[in-house]
Amino acid sequence: MPNYPQEIAKIKVNKTGAVVSLHKPLLLLLTIADVINGHANNFAFKDIESQLKELLGKYGLKNTKTLTPAYPFVYLASSPTLWKCSIERSALKSQKSFSRAEVKKANAQFDAGFFQFLQNTEQARGVVWQILNAYWPEAYHEDILRDLGIDGVMQQFVLNERLKLPRGRLFVEEVLDSYERQCAICSQSIRLGDALIGIDACHVKPIQHFGDDHITNGIALCKIHHWALDRGAISISENRALLISPKLNGNRINEFFHEFANKDIFAPRNNSNQLNEKNTEYHRKFIFAGG
Repeated sequence: MPNYPQEIAKIKVNKTGAVVSLHKPLLLLLTIADVINGHANNFAFKDIESQLKELLGKYGLKNTKTLTPAYPFVYLASSPTLWKCSIERSALKSQKSFSRAEVKKANAQFDAGFFQFLQNTEQARGVVWQILNAYWPEAYHEDILRDLGIDGVMQQFVLNERLKLPRGRLFVEEVLDSYERQCAICSQSIRLGDALIGIDACHVKPIQHFGDDHITNGIALCKIHHWALDRGAISISENRALLISPKLNGNRINEFFHEFANKDIFAPRNNSNQLNEKNTEYHRKFIFAGG
């Protein structure tokens, strides 16, 4: 039997520069979630097209120029130990660009061995967790699982797995020290005794997008501003001022966000520890919901 986690890790994804396409990962999440919820091993393109397109719109990156679900539905078959499609790429008029009409009647299924593997709910949860961590920061996980209809099934599993994640303690301590253990946006620095509460060392360019653990890719933020950065609700200008997405709305946004709009974020005293503009530019270009 193939090592399915390894096979998933080897999935070929299109890349634009240093940014990966999320089409295949989202198709896998959607169909695996269906299996967890009792779906048979048969997926008609017409039945999943709408939901996959919606997921691409919500959780694809800003470099996603097309929300065409037909592409991953056919192209995922390049991983034959995982996916079989009734339409072969060689049968298409163009393997790089094809129409929805060519695929609208297509069906696909998991390889029989992979489907059997997924019948074990614990193994299926493990694969979902693997894909989530490989392609999205934690701030997205809860929403993706809810949209897939498996948030309840995954809740305890996710909590247990997060406890096992290795922590880059050197990165964390360097970033927190450099930002004087306070949020770079709102200056929150609450402690219980000597223990700091609710301040994270955050990656500006996410690890999932080939970001690194260098201090110039790190910033200290409170929980609210950390998740806002990860989800693209805020970003950092080339002059290191706070940018607020015009799409941000809800209660108390003036208090937590607009009060700090266009104001300089805290800068480390050591110039060599300040944010690398290539990382903030990446965030503005591919993650920030700027308009």
